[in-house]
Amino acid sequence: MNITCPYCRLAGCTGCPGTAVRHENQEHLVAALVGTRHGSGCHELTVSAGAIGRTSFHTDPTGRTTPSLDYSELLDYVTCRISAADTFSLMLHTVELGTRYLSAEGGVPYQAVRGWVVTNGEIHALSGQEVWEASCRDSVSGLQLDPEAGIHYVDADEIPKPYPW
Repeated sequence: MNITCPYCRLAGCTGCPGTAVRHENQEHLVAALVGTRHGSGCHELTVSAGAIGRTSFHTDPTGRTTPSLDYSELLDYVTCRISAADTFSLMLHTVELGTRYLSAEGGVPYQAVRGWVVTNGEIHALSGQEVWEASCRDSVSGLQLDPEAGIHYVDADEIPKPYPW
């Protein structure tokens, strides 16, 4: 993906200091959202701010390194807008693969969803119940929907201030 650098205005910039700082900020954000639940699989972050955007990334199953990801306009938006007076939500869908969760059919991926609401520069962790209520409601009609099969709605980790981005 070629993204125009907001600093030097070159598509696909990988060398200017501004891009490096913003990419590091994105890695700090993703590490804070994933917390201690690294999993050996993948994560999908959904950001709802008027429109909905998604980005995916993988984590080190040992938890020894921060998630590696490419520069993302969506994550750049999040890191820049947290300090503004914007309101938006973050939902993280995590799939952990491996033998930790066995069934008669063999290893079953463990899927969890956790979420946060960002208001006035503060990130507020949601409880599993709040995430379930937000995820299982039709956005148009407001009617309750059935939860997705095999999904665990879990409490999000608190992300204390000062934020490292």
